[in-house]
Amino acid sequence: MRRLVQLTLCAAALVAGISTGSAQAVPEGCESPRDERAFNVGRAAGASIARQAWRSVNDCDRVERFEDLVISVLERYAPPPAPTTYSLCRFVGVAAGIVDTLDEVFFGCTDACLLEGEFVGEISAVVYCELSIALNGLSTADAFVRGPVQVCGLSFEIGCDASFLGTAFSYVNPQGMCLPFTEGEFEPVFEQARENQCAYNPVPEDFVAAQEAEDSIRH
Repeated sequence: MRRLVQLTLCAAALVAGISTGSAQAVPEGCESPRDERAFNVGRAAGASIARQAWRSVNDCDRVERFEDLVISVLERYAPPPAPTTYSLCRFVGVAAGIVDTLDEVFFGCTDACLLEGEFVGEISAVVYCELSIALNGLSTADAFVRGPVQVCGLSFEIGCDASFLGTAFSYVNPQGMCLPFTEGEFEPVFEQARENQCAYNPVPEDFVAAQEAEDSIRH
């Protein structure tokens, strides 16, 4: 996303930049000083949004109210039609900051893994839909194959998958509907975005590269 004409290609990389439970580098496309600052400012804002919303609710039986508060604020950061790289990087930063904070705010809640998965799925779908509508569709997302998970990971992924699909299929903003960007020519990138975003603690690429290098040395 070094130039505006590259927005469609790199928006998918921005979507793939949202992660859970780990320190996150600046997504591809936000490397310039101005855009990196936009992402980091957005990420700090997202963490603050999640914490403030949870403090106002502070009740595991009112998670839906917490989600409504956070999503309503997230949508205020949604990029306009023909968005700049700055607005895209800030928007994805806000979403990343929210996701980063979920472990903290949901700590101690019953079925926390399922709740967190559902919320990550909703946030990821909102980001996918807003970017798809603003850019009239995304390019192919990076392929990612989920690894095996145990009980918590399975609950997270089930909740995330269901929430991502349900949110995307029904999402509408003033510029249009998300549904057309979930089917037809956009179905592969939609499914890959869901696969990427709802993977439970995916292994970082640099770790995979290090393991492969180590294996090659051994053999």
